[in-house]
Amino acid sequence: MKCKHVVQGMSFHAFHGILEVERELGQVFSVDVTVEFDGGPPDVDPWAEPFVRDADIYEISRNVVMETKYRSVISLASKIARDLMSEYAKASSATVSVMRKQLFIPGSVNASVAEVSYTRADFAPVSQE
Repeated sequence: MKCKHVVQGMSFHAFHGILEVERELGQVFSVDVTVEFDGGPPDVDPWAEPFVRDADIYEISRNVVMETKYRSVISLASKIARDLMSEYAKASSATVSVMRKQLFIPGSVNASVAEVSYTRADFAPVSQE
């Protein structure tokens, strides 16, 4: 049985971007995370511990967003996804999307979204033949 755990709309005011104004003034980034895993047979035990916790996903995301300035939002999303896959060894995939609405471009745009997905196969060791 495939299971998904989704946390949406985590908001952080941070200082990422290619432009100096983005890195100086900052902007609000909205982060959505989906962690997929094999759930095995349905568990009806009301006392069973959850495989993933909302608070853990939030903390991993917050730490990445707030600790380092990224020039590329794809790199930011990628780091969050990689950290999630490292934290959850049973996860089969992690998808992270990062949205920003305050764009410093000469035009009208509602938002920009960067999304990355990692699977467990992306972490397989490379053969040294």
